Amino acid sequence: MLVGLNRILTKFPTQHLVYCFAYGSGVFQQAGRTDRAMVDLIFVVNNTHNFHRDNLAINPDHYSSIRYLGPSVVSSVQSSFGANVYFNTHITVDNLIFKYGVIDIKDFSQDLQSWCTLYIAGRLHKPVLTLRDKGLSDLIVHNLRSAMHAALLQLPEKFTETDLYIAIAGLSYRGDFRMIIGEDKNKVANIVQPQIEKFRALYTPVFKSMSDKLSINSFVEQDKSLESKLYHLQRLPQNLKNILFRSYKNKFNDDRILEELAKQNDISKIVRYGIYRIVFYSSLMQSIKGIPTAGLLKSVVYSYSKLNKMVKSMFL
Repeated sequence: MLVGLNRILTKFPTQHLVYCFAYGSGVFQQAGRTDRAMVDLIFVVNNTHNFHRDNLAINPDHYSSIRYLGPSVVSSVQSSFGANVYFNTHITVDNLIFKYGVIDIKDFSQDLQSWCTLYIAGRLHKPVLTLRDKGLSDLIVHNLRSAMHAALLQLPEKFTETDLYIAIAGLSYRGDFRMIIGEDKNKVANIVQPQIEKFRALYTPVFKSMSDKLSINSFVEQDKSLESKLYHLQRLPQNLKNILFRSYKNKFNDDRILEELAKQNDISKIVRYGIYRIVFYSSLMQSIKGIPTAGLLKSVVYSYSKLNKMVKSMFL
């Protein structure tokens, strides 16, 4: 798989790539999947306009009719709404079917640091296959730590390791309207169950950095004291904190708001709703954007595939 994907990258203007990863059921096994899944790729580029300019010259057939408007319009559509990602889908190279999303390094960094949309940050909460990385490892780890803080605030004092990974993997699906209609209802559990070892490898360094808050034996146990809840709240991404602060904003300063939130018995629901707010809007707008960028026919084919998976999952 790695060799084939690296060969595919040679078909693109790779001089613009800062980071690239493959993800999803086309790369990693998911429970309940027996069909040939499309491979998902994300290209993080140093200049969106220049990437699309060169890619339009090399691969014009990857784009819908929007290509006739030129790279400036394509770049504007990418960054104007949704999750700041431009997808070309149902591409075939060397008998491999894939789709790829393009995002500017600035938008990528903001999402991983602050969870502006949780669209790309959420994909990197789960195991991925990294194909290019020009020095972004600290940003990737920061995002993993944020996921751990958010998940622990939603979990009880005692839980299984699998419960933790399901909570983490589910963060970016909470609020995603495609989970209401168009996605496999068992998607999150199906992602985690076959990949426990990969999740463990990904999050073990984060576990170690929080050893004073967590203990891992046959179960995971966490400190649920007021001090620990405040510790996790302080380290949530800024956009999520901004949402949590809204009902308190005219009453207290930020530090006092965090203290008040830590005292709430339903803090797990409060955090969950904040994540819902982020994901719902970005996933909805990104899906709407997919109609002109992918083209109507490809959008219909993709939507049919998603609906088919949803129906099958309901009877398993």
